[in-house]
Amino acid sequence: MSAAANANAAATAAPVPVSAARAERDAIASASTAGALRRNTNGADPLQRARHIAAALNVGVMDFGFFWVTGVTMDGTIVVANSYGLAYIPEGVNLPEQVRMASADESIALAERVKWATYPILAVQGWAQHHDMKLRAVVATEEQFANFDPGVVKVVLTEDDIPDDGKMQGRNRLEVIAPDAAQRLAAVSDTSLNELLPPAPADTEPPADETAMLWFEVAKPLMSTNPQRATAHLQAFVTYAEHAQSLSLHRAHTASNAQSQRQAIADWVYWQHLAVLIGDAVSSAPRV
Repeated sequence: MSAAANANAAATAAPVPVSAARAERDAIASASTAGALRRNTNGADPLQRARHIAAALNVGVMDFGFFWVTGVTMDGTIVVANSYGLAYIPEGVNLPEQVRMASADESIALAERVKWATYPILAVQGWAQHHDMKLRAVVATEEQFANFDPGVVKVVLTEDDIPDDGKMQGRNRLEVIAPDAAQRLAAVSDTSLNELLPPAPADTEPPADETAMLWFEVAKPLMSTNPQRATAHLQAFVTYAEHAQSLSLHRAHTASNAQSQRQAIADWVYWQHLAVLIGDAVSSAPRV
């Protein structure tokens, strides 16, 4: 995406959108909070912000078994995780600058992160433990908390917490999982984008689009309660990521303008990164 397009996207996204019902409840709570306490927290409670982020992440979620969990530590750090893949972020979802994504944290061994796959509450717990932090609370819906006790305060999202639009200002998915690659792409001029791509094939026909079928294979293991479901899920995710990569590369080669080409290249690099990451995770997973 061009700098101008990024600026336009940022202008249309709230820092973190909040539903009218939640904004009203927050205002009432703030009014009843002692002034000294409000001054000590600069008027912003990290738990309140975590609730807003969790609610925004839950907007428009349609994929079977996919959900986000949001944790906040005692020192106010916010960490998120979802139930799909490792470092997977749906298209169009931005994460605010200070928010950490547990499964994308490369300071944690891949062999450890792969244990969290499909279990986002374990991910936020494991992330906090690795960084020697204590969780203050975990935010999710009642359904998402089912069968899992985070061991700390549970903040339950209700339907009227969810805003109409979940678009947040922040880092796009490539910036979250591969910030160096995102920075290099942003520095390339529109006229030099082709230099980032391998030679285009002579055949300009797009690859057969098997997205729907392959995505179903990604979701299918989530229909099981088998503790070993993560391996099948991750294996299917590698296949999907490789397919998404080839489709993105074709779009990059055939894009009609620089903005579309830049976005296609960002997607291509993102899916490349994910295919390698999750492929390595599958290889490192213990055999049972």
